[in-house]
Formats: sequence, C-alpha cells, structure tokens
Amino acid sequence: MRIGIDARMIFMSGIGTYLRNLIEGLRRLGEDHEYVVIIQDGDRERFHPPGENFSLIFSRARPYSLSEQVGLARLVEAQNLDLVHHPHYAAPMFGRTPMVATIHDLIHQLFPEQCPSKLAWRVSRLLAKRTAGRARIILTVSEHSRRDIIKHLGVAPDKVRLTYNALPPGWGEEGQRESFPGLKAGDPFFLYVGNHKKHKNIPLLLEAFAGVRRRMSGVRLLLTGSGDGLKDEMARRGLGGEVEFLGDVPHEALEGIYAAARALVFPSSYEGFGYPPLEAMGCGTPAIVSDVASLPEVVGEAGIVVPEGCVEPLREAMVRLLEDDSLRASLSLKARKQARKFSWRALAEETLKAYRDALPENRNNAAASGGGT
Repeated sequence: MRIGIDARMIFMSGIGTYLRNLIEGLRRLGEDHEYVVIIQDGDRERFHPPGENFSLIFSRARPYSLSEQVGLARLVEAQNLDLVHHPHYAAPMFGRTPMVATIHDLIHQLFPEQCPSKLAWRVSRLLAKRTAGRARIILTVSEHSRRDIIKHLGVAPDKVRLTYNALPPGWGEEGQRESFPGLKAGDPFFLYVGNHKKHKNIPLLLEAFAGVRRRMSGVRLLLTGSGDGLKDEMARRGLGGEVEFLGDVPHEALEGIYAAARALVFPSSYEGFGYPPLEAMGCGTPAIVSDVASLPEVVGEAGIVVPEGCVEPLREAMVRLLEDDSLRASLSLKARKQARKFSWRALAEETLKAYRDALPENRNNAAASGGGT
C-alpha cells in the first residue's frame, strides 16, 4: 500500500505525540508499505524520514485553515495514494483518495466556549460531521470518545474503532531519562502537565494545593507552561514560590520530572484521552484525576479518581499520597502495570488493519460476506 499520513501537527502536544508514536510504531512493524508523510513546510529541518520506506512531502497549509481545505486536498490528490490518514476532525472536506481519520475528542463541538467565536464553533461542527461522513473508518483513542462520536456525529458504531494512545518504546526506563535543568532536588512535589485552558481546572488545582500547604509545609507544585495568566489566582490563595512554572518542557525531558514527582494531578473536566496520566504511570508515578470522560478509563485502579470540580476530595487525595508511603508504593506498581496496556505495537497494528480494511477492494469483499464497515 502507498499510504499518506498527514503529520503537519507532529511537533504539537497531544496529536503530535500520537503521530510520533504511530509513525515510530509503523516503522518498527517493518511491513513492506510505502508511507508518504506530509510535514509542515517550516519543519523541513526538524523531521527526517524514519526509514527507507518513508518519504516526505511539504505543505504550507496550516491546521484548521482554509488552505487546509483547498491546498492540502490538492496536494493529497497529486500523490497517487491508496489511502490517506488524517489525524484530526478537520480533514479536507473533498477528495477522491480513500481516507481514515482519527477523531480524538469532540471538545470543540460539545463545549462552544472552547472556540473563539460562534462562527468557529459552527465551522468545527461542520468539519467534524463532514470528516466523519467522508472517512471510510474512524479511529479514536478511548471508549468515551467512541461513544461521543457515535452519539453526536451520527456515525454507525461499526465504523468507529478504538485504538488507544500509546507510550513510545522505552518510555519510563530509568537509563533513558534526561535530566531537566530547572528541576531542583529536595522537597516533594506534585506535578501538572498540560495547557492552562479553562477545562483543565487550574484554579481548582491551585485551591486544593493551597489547602495542602496549610496542613503540610515543604511541598511544592510544579506546572508546565507559563504562569503569566495565573498571578491573580495565586495571590488570592496566598501562593508564591512554592508554585513553580517550568515553561515549555521538551518531551524527552518530561520522563525525569514525572519519575521524581509524588503524583501527577490532572483535574480536567474533559479529555478525549489524557496523555499526561499515561506518561506518568509509565514512569511509575500515580495520577490523581477527575471522574469524568476518559480519565477513569485510562487510569483504571492505578491512581486516585476524585469528583470533578470538587476541591476537598482533590486536596485529600494529595495529602494521602504525601502521608501514606505504602499507598504510593502500591499505586506506583499498579501504574506501571496499567501503562503496559497501552503499547506502541497495538496502536500500530490496529491502525494498519484499519488501513487495509478501508481499501475499496477489502470493503467490497467484507460487504459481500455480510460483514465489514
């Protein structure tokens, strides 16, 4: 097969992590397919073909842009592909090349406040429905997202396949960890990894941590990203130097930070999957997560699940993991075991099966035998 993979988001978080793990997994499978990887034109020097059967083409079309709908569509059609894989809901609306799409979640469709305007929200809904309709097979990353897609996009259940996100090969192995220069040794700390959008509930996390500090001194909270927009929230809670913002942390440096943390705290109100809890578990670090969306599905019994939006249960979970070493040790063992369920091999094999099944001849054979999508 000659397969196109739209990897223009490969250096972003979230979808970028998914793409990096998928492409590396396909390379490691070693099957004799030709992969044409579409990269953002400005990333020519940052990404190189991972194997002899991988080639690159370059696009100036930015994700979620009009040029994506026109220029990217033309670029794809010019490549003589058997199939193209778009990793997000805003795939080009028109094209003849058979398509597999990964829809990670419906946050922009279900939560209009996540969009900059009503028009943007309406466009995102249109694109998601069009992508779902045009795709031969839809992949998604959690059972929760699968149910959302079936319900809200009107897709037949047998068209939507679950392919869990995965950890990259070697993740969590101590010998491969890079040190992070901004990480100070000493006091125990909790960690948050992710952006600071409204649904991430960062003010709730700060409130819970302030309560922890009133009961136990010497503990810190580390967050990725900049704290510029949170100064007032911190001041209202009397927080200062015990909260540290790490800025943009290179992905390869996260392992050491995860491994050193007492726990990852991830109180989000909606996630299609939630990579940080999985990455933390892969390093043997327990996660405290909200009881909503995909988070309980990802964490299983390897962390502490608390009611979404409630300060007291979140604070008490943090205190428990500070005070109870045996609990943390037990959860650490469970975390590594849970993380092993999300393998790069399964992601690559299940995705490759979707590619095969999406080809017209395979779909016709399946229909003739009374099965398939």
